[in-house]
Amino acid sequence: MDSPDPANSDLLLANIPFQDPEGAKLHFVRVANQLSPVLASALPSLLAESPDPDSAVLLLDRLVNEHPEVITLLNAHNFLAHYTLVVFGHSRFLGETLIQNPDLLQSFLREKNLDRSFSREEFHESLARFRSRSFETDVSLLLARFKRREYVRIMLRDVLKIAPLAETTAEISALTDVLIEDALREAERRLQRRHGKSQHLDAEGRLVDTPFAIFALGKLGGNELNYSSDVDLMYVFGDGDEPPEAPISNREFFIRLAQQVTEILSRTTREGTPFRIDLRLRPQGGEGELAISVSQALRYYQAIAHDWEQQALIKLRYSAGDPALAREFIRAVQPHVYTEKVNFAAIKTALVARERMQKHRHAKASEHSDTTIDVKIDSGGIRDIEFLVQCLQRVYGGREPWLRSGGTLFSLHKLHDKRHISGKEFHELSSAYEFLRHLEHRLQLRHGQQTHRLPTSPAELRIVQRSMEGLVPGEDRLSDLPNLVRTRMRAVAEIYRRIIYHQQAQHAHEPQATEFQLTAALEPSAADATAQQMLERLASDAPLLYQAATRRDLAATAKKNLLRFLTSVLAGSERYADVVRHAEAGERVLQLFETSEYLVEILVRHPEEIATLAELKPAAEVTENRFLFADTLRPETSRDPVFQYLATSPVSYGEKLSLLRQHFRHRVFAAVARDVIHPRPVYESFAATTSAAEDAIAAAFLIVEAPRDLAVFALGRLGSGEFDILSDADLLFVCAEDADRHSATKAAERMMQALAAYTQEGMVFPVDARLRPRGGEGELLVTPSQLAAYFEQEAQPWESLMYTKLRFLIGDRNLAGRTMQALPVLFQRFAADDNFFPAVREMRSKLESADAPQKTFKSSAGGTYDIDFLANSLLVKHQIPNRQGTLRDRLWRCAESGALQKGDAAALDHAAELLRTTEHAVRLVTGRALKSLPATEHSRRTVERLTSKILRTNFDKGLEAELDCTGRKVRAIYERALVSLAPSN
Repeated sequence: MDSPDPANSDLLLANIPFQDPEGAKLHFVRVANQLSPVLASALPSLLAESPDPDSAVLLLDRLVNEHPEVITLLNAHNFLAHYTLVVFGHSRFLGETLIQNPDLLQSFLREKNLDRSFSREEFHESLARFRSRSFETDVSLLLARFKRREYVRIMLRDVLKIAPLAETTAEISALTDVLIEDALREAERRLQRRHGKSQHLDAEGRLVDTPFAIFALGKLGGNELNYSSDVDLMYVFGDGDEPPEAPISNREFFIRLAQQVTEILSRTTREGTPFRIDLRLRPQGGEGELAISVSQALRYYQAIAHDWEQQALIKLRYSAGDPALAREFIRAVQPHVYTEKVNFAAIKTALVARERMQKHRHAKASEHSDTTIDVKIDSGGIRDIEFLVQCLQRVYGGREPWLRSGGTLFSLHKLHDKRHISGKEFHELSSAYEFLRHLEHRLQLRHGQQTHRLPTSPAELRIVQRSMEGLVPGEDRLSDLPNLVRTRMRAVAEIYRRIIYHQQAQHAHEPQATEFQLTAALEPSAADATAQQMLERLASDAPLLYQAATRRDLAATAKKNLLRFLTSVLAGSERYADVVRHAEAGERVLQLFETSEYLVEILVRHPEEIATLAELKPAAEVTENRFLFADTLRPETSRDPVFQYLATSPVSYGEKLSLLRQHFRHRVFAAVARDVIHPRPVYESFAATTSAAEDAIAAAFLIVEAPRDLAVFALGRLGSGEFDILSDADLLFVCAEDADRHSATKAAERMMQALAAYTQEGMVFPVDARLRPRGGEGELLVTPSQLAAYFEQEAQPWESLMYTKLRFLIGDRNLAGRTMQALPVLFQRFAADDNFFPAVREMRSKLESADAPQKTFKSSAGGTYDIDFLANSLLVKHQIPNRQGTLRDRLWRCAESGALQKGDAAALDHAAELLRTTEHAVRLVTGRALKSLPATEHSRRTVERLTSKILRTNFDKGLEAELDCTGRKVRAIYERALVSLAPSN
């Protein structure tokens, strides 16, 4: 058509709310010039309906210029232009997808597939067709591209109001299941090509395939996935021992399978990542193994899991893998989720966990303006509604199985139908949930990001507000979205408080009901009476403990933990007798309760450890001290006699594993309780926990009856003698060249299982063998000659730093000596390599970028990695013979050899001790291996107080400021040292 008249264009576009009218006019004129007169005349009215007309006309201009063939299609089928502008006006990231995949428009024309949602089977068929037409061999890229293409169709059905909310989230969830299933199929194919199928002997002695299933939790588990949700998964495999000739154990096979599935689904490609995979809802969270057998998982949820972990299982469902295994596990685990014994105390436990999580997220989002609204975690938001529904399901689902379902909206209908919520509450909660979830979708569609907060920019807020028009009954045009959101969330918050917290006024003076009602909150007087009864009993049986427990200055945290402890103690007469016998430890117990969640968890579950507190001696009386040039290899005669006895005792294998966990827990509890009661330097604490870990590994070696021609080495923090609570044990297994490789591999796997498997006593610690040559893809066992060949030909510069910490633990000492003789090959190779320091610096930069912009103890500029990388680089480059020991040891060896100035060594030593002490304090206080200071104010203050006591210093400007200042000094030394060592051009 002829070019539109500029004056006429101004008139046509006058009523369209462009942010940049002049720029929009240029794009409009260019597009209109290429379209038919009919379609060009319809463009202004289509743009006027668009939430973001600037983006819509800009992206349309790009589409018709980059793909001229589309013009004919749009001119012939004007409704496709409408679809195109809907995508471009609602979502920039899906707009890019449409520009890159213009054939999608043909699919809308040909298949008319906006009329209905796709089933899981239809997604399977569609993916198979897409794969057959694609030459792409990168599975992650193919899945990411397919997902984005399907999202275009799903979002069109959503924003055109063809599909209701539940249908949209169910379709996204079905698509996700199909992609997970495809990733599993690909990962299985890779592993089976290398190791064959994972099999076991059944009850009749027949060899059968071992099943594996992937479970969905969270939003995916409830079939309520967003456009940009994290995907919560759990990997479970069937029970049964592999046959003797199996190349690797079933446990190792399925851990590798879980790793590969996760890698395929979460790897970044040029199309983005298929998904963000979150595995922290698995047993033991981030500390647990990626895949776990069904019997171990059931034991965990029966005896170890926290109440909030059991509550998370409400949304557990099958996603991919073996359906029979999935049914078996879900059926067996449900009694731990829904039970008539659930009461308000259990729900309140979950509430506390939820509130801690909310505070943590608030702290992470503190950079946002206080005036913006988070529709997910703010009071009355999505999280409140979902949590309230789950609480009601747990309470009533035990005796009313019909209430057991994962979806929030469906569950609200069921709760209303069973009269557990009123008609008014049902209407308020369901309408608010739909409104907030629609808003969440519109926020995430804008840029494809996981956001739940209203934008601060007025222009962006107007776009989101326009995208929500037509989704609020009776309000076609929205004038004040933030006010509407606040009104909806206030209504939800009022219901939430009434049901969770407040006792209904009409029951205030009635006798206690025989049936528990969630809406009748636990009366404070009842809770107080229970606590008072406990204290009165202590007053007569243990006056010293009573005196400590009734101190007026007792902190709220200590009171809460004391109540938990006493509840546990009074559950059994033996426990109570233990506590009464050691009542003099009362003050020490309260010190732990005020300071350490890690130690509280142990004491609540194992009150008998109060005897350990009673026997603790001040640090000055402790003679064990294995750092600063001390010999780090203890003779076997100095091993813990209890560990040695249990390893060789005539009890069953299962009982040995239980005793192993009990005694390790006792050793660690004694070591770190001393850090709170009698603070001491952190390296002394590390020496104690390292010693306990070494003894546990030696005991496991004997328990599994490992062959003589096997040697076990430590790497990482265990290798350097800096093993901390919540650390993984990095191990390397070496066998002789003429060893029975199969039996030695089995022994190593059994040893890892003995340490890391879940039992009713928990685990000893996670074991990580991925620091071996070629990492997780390499064989579990290596010989000294293979190690030497790898060091000479394949090892990377960063691996030379890692192997400075290699240290023999248990096994054949002659074999260990031959293994250590391979190290000079590695160090001499890189000492002569001019590219060594640049390569080290590049690896260090990658680690720093991985966690950016978050400040962490290790990877941030000036963190522990700066010190560790520098010290180890100097040890290698200068071929300093004695490389073992703590970071302090290694720094001063560099200084003694002249490789590092003594002033720099002193500054780095001080910084390393501060960083290590702070990290240790964080683990003690929070019970988690956090990368940085905790988010909550109470935990931060406690960490600072404990760190100050251990270091015997005060932080005038606060611990965080001290860490920042120290980090700047460390980075300056690091930069200066590496620049001076870099080869000259």
